[in-house]
Amino acid sequence: MVTGSLALGGTALAQQDTQSTTQNGTDDTESMVRMGRPEAIDQGQAPEPIMEGTGGAGPQATPPDARDASMMQLGLLPIPTDERSFLAALHHGHQQEVKLGRLAQQRGVSQGVKDYGARLVKDHQQADQRLLAYAKTKNLTLPEPKPNTDFEKTMERAEQASTAKLEALQGPAFDRAFLANMVGDHDADIAKVMAGQQQFASNAELMTVLDATLPTLREHRQQAYRLLGQEAPRQARRPPGGR
Repeated sequence: MVTGSLALGGTALAQQDTQSTTQNGTDDTESMVRMGRPEAIDQGQAPEPIMEGTGGAGPQATPPDARDASMMQLGLLPIPTDERSFLAALHHGHQQEVKLGRLAQQRGVSQGVKDYGARLVKDHQQADQRLLAYAKTKNLTLPEPKPNTDFEKTMERAEQASTAKLEALQGPAFDRAFLANMVGDHDADIAKVMAGQQQFASNAELMTVLDATLPTLREHRQQAYRLLGQEAPRQARRPPGGR
């Protein structure tokens, strides 16, 4: 999953949101949601909906990559409005977390990171099994999501770059980068599930799946945040003798 930056409130952001409405490249099969602040997520507050599909890319004041990158920095996430596409996005997310969990087991230096990676694999596999079982009852196949808009393509490239960076790191540097990635990843995961709870509130069966997934995602985020605090001081330690 893509690590998204958290959005800050204020007049300037509201103005940027208004400008983005005509430039985000979504269509009527997709809406946008802003990721909540960490403390709001922890308190169970839903992410704030930003905009419905706009029917096209519209005028472009800046190059697509720069524009889309700025939207990602605002914490904006595309959320499919149809059930099948939404489930496919969640399925992809679970698979990515399993992949990164296995990477942590292989590359992690601290036992905490290795154990956390093992938990990611176990929990996301279980959550994915619940999701796939639900999809089967609805006769829905879940293909790999394909980016259609410039924004989605930017997010896919960011995800690939983030994974490639982790695969290239070793030692304590890997541990710190991985945990930071997991905090951001799970902020995005939580925002997507909470947006789904709002969007599909009338679907009791799907709500059961989402309600079972959300607490685990929050626990993953908090554990990564806690472990990151334990890892960070390692880069500031002085050698023996205080030099």
